[in-house]
Amino acid sequence: MPSIRAKAVCVFRHQDTTLLCEGYDPFKDEHYLTPIGGGIEFGETSEQAARREIREEIGTEIDNLTLLGVLENLFTFEGKAGHEIVFVYEASFADAAFYSKTDIQGVESNGAAFKLRWFNQAQVNSGALKICPAGLADIMCDEATQTPAH
Repeated sequence: MPSIRAKAVCVFRHQDTTLLCEGYDPFKDEHYLTPIGGGIEFGETSEQAARREIREEIGTEIDNLTLLGVLENLFTFEGKAGHEIVFVYEASFADAAFYSKTDIQGVESNGAAFKLRWFNQAQVNSGALKICPAGLADIMCDEATQTPAH
């Protein structure tokens, strides 16, 4: 029987941009964007998972980790139903050099490579881009109006 997955993701903002991973579902022939992150391991807090995922996937440390909200995500990926509880954090890079990179290469735990890019906040807020999980764009938009970007 399928289970619900607990996940922690992290949003990074700089000036008027947001860093997001590019994803693709070949089953639906659909491109989407999502923050970097991954599964929470047993005995690990969501904050610890966010820090570990950033370290493992792009090899850097983060500062100023702040919980923006929690989303419940029901979805279909590669033809399979999924259900996850997603802890959405915002943070800043400990190494400021990450803010000047156009593309950031990452590696999943299974060895799959992925790319992160900075997207203009107007693009993110427009609804023209598919941003996952559902509700994430609203959390980011609400928070962007309340706190300064990193």
